[in-house]
Amino acid sequence: MAEENTGAMISVRDLVTHYDERRILNHVNMDILPGETMVILGGSGTGKSTLLRHIVRLEFPTSGHVYIKGEDACHMPEERFDQIRRKMGMLFQSAALFNSMTIEENVSLPLRELTQLEDSTIRIMTRIKLDLVGLS
Repeated sequence: MAEENTGAMISVRDLVTHYDERRILNHVNMDILPGETMVILGGSGTGKSTLLRHIVRLEFPTSGHVYIKGEDACHMPEERFDQIRRKMGMLFQSAALFNSMTIEENVSLPLRELTQLEDSTIRIMTRIKLDLVGLS
């Protein structure tokens, strides 16, 4: 599929999703521009989490497209999306942390798994991130 070039970091076009016969997303369109903060607000069961799962490609739509920096995330090879996914973060509503690990271990896990950073650097970065959200 051709690239969508709107200047948006994330662009959702005509997104439709069904769970069995129930339509959850009905031709959703939106753009999130660089540096923009976007709020997705709605009642329980209105498709907020479903939309986010499509953006991070944990689910695929019935029809429509999600573009990340102009690339069609719905149809790109998994290896390419893995490169993009490494620059994303998502916090789930519940069960977001491994309960067998401390908060510090949970926060440092991606740094340990995806980088070659020294342990001391990972500890410093983790402390900074926890301090930013008041959890130091």
